Amino acid sequence: MPESMVEHSWIGLRKEGTPGSFIRPNRPADPPRGFVEALRQKYASELDDDADVPTSGSAALQQQEEHSIRISGKEVEEVGFDKIRKQLANLHELQIVILDGLCIARPSSRKFTAVSEDSEAPLDSADDVRRTCPRIAELDVSRNLFEEWREILSICRQLDRLGSLKVDGNRFRDLTISPEEKTDYEPLARRIQALSLDDTPMTWQDICHVTSAFSNLTSLTASRNDLGCLHGGSLPATLSSLTFEDNDFKALGNLRPLTTLTGLQRLLLKNNAISKIIEVSTDSDASLPVFPKTLAYVDLSHNAIDAWSFIDQLHDVFPGMTSLRVSHNPLYQSLRSADGKPLSVDDGYMLTLARLSRLKALNYSPIAPKERLNAETYYLSQIAKELSLSPEDRAPEILAKHRRYAELCAEYGEPTIQRTTAQSIDPNSLGARLMRLNFLLEGAAATKAAKGASSNFSIEVPKRFTAYAVLGLVGKHLGLPPIKLRLVWETGEWDPPAKDQLAVDELWDSDDEVEDEIVRGEKAHKGVPREVEIVAGTRSISTWVDGSEGNIRVEMK
Repeated sequence: MPESMVEHSWIGLRKEGTPGSFIRPNRPADPPRGFVEALRQKYASELDDDADVPTSGSAALQQQEEHSIRISGKEVEEVGFDKIRKQLANLHELQIVILDGLCIARPSSRKFTAVSEDSEAPLDSADDVRRTCPRIAELDVSRNLFEEWREILSICRQLDRLGSLKVDGNRFRDLTISPEEKTDYEPLARRIQALSLDDTPMTWQDICHVTSAFSNLTSLTASRNDLGCLHGGSLPATLSSLTFEDNDFKALGNLRPLTTLTGLQRLLLKNNAISKIIEVSTDSDASLPVFPKTLAYVDLSHNAIDAWSFIDQLHDVFPGMTSLRVSHNPLYQSLRSADGKPLSVDDGYMLTLARLSRLKALNYSPIAPKERLNAETYYLSQIAKELSLSPEDRAPEILAKHRRYAELCAEYGEPTIQRTTAQSIDPNSLGARLMRLNFLLEGAAATKAAKGASSNFSIEVPKRFTAYAVLGLVGKHLGLPPIKLRLVWETGEWDPPAKDQLAVDELWDSDDEVEDEIVRGEKAHKGVPREVEIVAGTRSISTWVDGSEGNIRVEMK
């Protein structure tokens, strides 16, 4: 800890029964280092130490034993590390340099000298960095002792190849530079393309002020800066990637100044508190924030999204979005279908995919055409189920929540809505807990069934009955071993044919053959009935068969 910071040290007094942290008042402060000194300590100190090691004799053997590495009592040989050390020790050739947490400071570059606080220091003309490591292209000086932004610039201006700069975790008390300094540092500002200001913490105005000097900046990271709502100020129009993770944004409207970045392609907002599109209490503009069409990738994972209405509006806010990450939000932790059944995370993934028609990737997974087909037909069936379980006068209200319903109906055909009197049944009554199963015997099952057993029969069972129990009832009714029976639920829905089957149908078209057809709007395409095999197990029958009634085909295995 530097001497200037000792005054700010604190002593944590331990309360009774609780732990405490202590810093001794007489603890010596860590001395600040210059940039070149820290560079040599990080990359060349081991080589300097090796130069003092004797190369022969008993002293060399003793020194080798002291430097040996042992794991579980066995000596481990280092292979190739000497070559790496020598390469890193050649400071003149270093291109990627990481000097985080090394107490680096440049007091000579600060505005006020240590001698007189009323006199301004001249422009820093030191050339120490250029002479030592002129090839640096990526520099990380995070968590050091810089107090003024000019200290950073005095280092970077000597690096003619520098393109990426990280200053995370520094605490700047002065971000201003004089007009003379700005002119001197202008060539540097044109070279920097990637800048990281994580955990500085800077205000939005500070970030805009610092980045305004970088005319070719394409990537900016400003995470963990307690940003809540961006008002005024603007970032360089050259930016294509922005990372504002671990901040305190609560609505996409809080990011309205970013909508002017016409070249923005990536926006990362992980670990915020976003749950709304517009927050009236903080956003004076009630209009929808619309980002440029160049923005293709958005990360909204680990936020507070809890409603499908937010998902439905994402294409309005991000008209060019083709890739989205939205996992780990409350919305996906308590999903339920229209009839109250819990839905899995995979179901949430399919419903998200189906609601956003332009997505090509979701949660890092590319979306295949077949996957989109399955998701959209599943979503359409969920809408139909919700309509079936609701009174007819609520249909407009329900359809208003599903913006893609008309589009999906035009693509896959309007589903059949079968409203029943189920809603008039007391949900706590026995009738609401029963399911009617209609069985039809086919093939060998019909011929091998016990004499007098009907080929068509129905039974009512509690919805909590397991597939094992239902299979046992069917076997008992037919006089056949349940283990040899196969139950197939006929859903009454149709799947579109595969592309290769459509090609065959175009070549072979016979009026003599009667084939099933599925209607999509005004077009008729041959399709296949959707069937689900009920696998014997402990799952309840209600998780296999939707609704309160189902048609099941019985076959021999």
